Formats: sequence, structure tokens, C-alpha cells
Amino acid sequence: MTERDRSDEPEGDTAAHQPRAPRHSVFLSATVEHFGAKAPTKHRVRDLSVGGVRIDQAAGLRPGATVLVSVGALAAVGATVVWARDGIAGLKFAEPIDPEAARAKAAVAPQPFRGQPRDLGSAGPTAGWVPNLNSPYRR
Repeated sequence: MTERDRSDEPEGDTAAHQPRAPRHSVFLSATVEHFGAKAPTKHRVRDLSVGGVRIDQAAGLRPGATVLVSVGALAAVGATVVWARDGIAGLKFAEPIDPEAARAKAAVAPQPFRGQPRDLGSAGPTAGWVPNLNSPYRR
């Protein structure tokens, strides 16, 4: 991958003179909402910075298009598709974001199954029918 492919900024003389924001290689997903009749699409985030993002599975994106992007835990932010080729696209955010906030985990405790005690400290099984094995309400 060349440095030019990694950029989410426009090509040309103006991009060469501006310092780039640091890129963070992350394991996040993004949802891109297209204006018009298209349904939202899911993408894997390759790089994330304060000013933009590079995503995979970008076959339907065209340079110059305006979209709404939700990255990780962040709410949707406006973005412009700067470049798209070989299934990868670079998007520039309309306003700066906080990459650390995008990586934040949700702080929501899972709800217990019906009939289970509310003891969140137990390390018992949590999948399938096993959690309900000792439930007095099971059939």
C-alpha cells in the first residue's frame, strides 16, 4: 500500500503542503448512509484520523458524494468521498472527530434471562439453553 492510497485527503499540490493528521489502524465497523434511495451500507474501517476514514467494501461510493458516517461508538457525522478505487474509499469528515471516542465500549450491562437471579458476578454459561438449566420456570 502506498502513502497515496492511505490518504483521505485530496490529491494534488495543496494536499502535499498540509500536514496530515496521524492515522490510527483500528478494528471498527462503519455504517454509511447515502442520500437518496440507497439503503445504509456496512464497512470495515482500515484507518481512522481526526479528519477522515479509510473503509473497505466501498464499491458503491463515488468521489464527491456526500454521506453520513457512523464509526464505532460515534454518532453519524457528515463526510465527503474524496477517492474510491479497488473497493477502498477515503472519506473526509465535515467536522473533526475524536478517534478515541470511536473506540469507546458501550457501558451497558446485559439483561438477565427470565427466571435467572440478577447476580452479575457469576461466571456461569451465558449462551443457548444452559443458563436456564436450573430455572424453576423452564419446561
